[in-house]
Amino acid sequence: MSSSKKVAVIGFGNIGVGVVRALYENRVPGLELTRVVDIDLKKRRPVKIPKEYLSTDWRTAVNDPKIDIVVELVGGIEPAKTILMQAMKNGKDVVTANKKLLAAEGKSIFSLAAKLGRRVGFRASFVGCHSLIHEFQQAGTAAKRFKRVYAILNGTSNYILSMMSQDNKTFKEALREAQSKGLAERDPSDDIDGIDTANKIRILLNLITNSYQTVPPFTIEGIRNVAVQDIQYAAELGYSIKLVGVIEQSNGSFAVGVHPALLPESSLLGSLEGAYNGTELEDEDGVISGLVAPGAGVYPTTDAVVKDLSDIVGGRPLPMPASPVPLTIASAGDSQRRYYLRFSVQNHAGVLAQICNIFWKYNISIAGVIQKEPVSTKFVPVVMTTYLAKEKDIHAALKKVDELAVVKAETRMIRILSANT
Repeated sequence: MSSSKKVAVIGFGNIGVGVVRALYENRVPGLELTRVVDIDLKKRRPVKIPKEYLSTDWRTAVNDPKIDIVVELVGGIEPAKTILMQAMKNGKDVVTANKKLLAAEGKSIFSLAAKLGRRVGFRASFVGCHSLIHEFQQAGTAAKRFKRVYAILNGTSNYILSMMSQDNKTFKEALREAQSKGLAERDPSDDIDGIDTANKIRILLNLITNSYQTVPPFTIEGIRNVAVQDIQYAAELGYSIKLVGVIEQSNGSFAVGVHPALLPESSLLGSLEGAYNGTELEDEDGVISGLVAPGAGVYPTTDAVVKDLSDIVGGRPLPMPASPVPLTIASAGDSQRRYYLRFSVQNHAGVLAQICNIFWKYNISIAGVIQKEPVSTKFVPVVMTTYLAKEKDIHAALKKVDELAVVKAETRMIRILSANT
């Protein structure tokens, strides 16, 4: 195997075990595993490799002139960033599954790769979409442009919302079930607060634009405040509630956000249940396509890493942002879409008239109204959907509505997205 590319894997956790097994036991053509690095080599693992392959010092891999490719699977920012940067400076190509690192430090990593002519494989950083990575790269090179990308990119959140919908579980009950099944971490904040999805959206936006510039801040909302009654009311209207990453392009500017959204139940994303990811794309010609893939797990992530390694050894170009072109993020307040609103009001005559009078002043038109049975003696829920309205107008109007004496709790607002597949 003298012509094979020699590979070092740094990080021997669950994903590292999967990659090591694929390279050492399955013998991927053109790739030869020669080094495995981890700070804990005493831990028992379901794969056996020769002791001479093992090291606790990542420098033994990064500085070894015989190693051609370094796979970084340690996670976090440091030493992961230093590992990738030093490996490229030493003439090596790199592969990573580290979405947090790429979202925060992608500019440094990809700009260095462009300068040195190195390749960075990162399919595994958004494993649910890796089959679409070449389409995203086409958008980045202007061969193809997308009007919008709607994506469910966190299997944990999708599982929790599915359980709330199917079994009428509260958020806390569904989260505990996800944790008991190993689908949620002990500290699930990154998943349920939208941070994981936001990191993936940043990576996708860099690909679509071919820009390695750091993505400016955008709206990030998680699912902690999604209530069972909102899921039930949405279902009555023909929608399901999902945590969605949004990229919408207009005249070179991008509206970007991560938030719960109502999606038509019959759509690809609206019907997606369990710990799965899904993506819906609309290109500049109005052609809509979609993909469903596992949201996480050892096998799909390993498969994504091996695909990158195979492209490197095969001499195929890796999709990766390579331009310093700046990114323009549109103001969230200027976004126009429909909204689901749930008011908690006193059961008095004239309440709707007071709300509608405020909406009229902010150019908000009501598409439908449903008054529900009282859930307490203090208030009655009223559900509204709007026609297209600017987000800044919705926020301004709801601030006034919530100041009314007849409104007994903060109004719940959830965006409505028109998924079409």
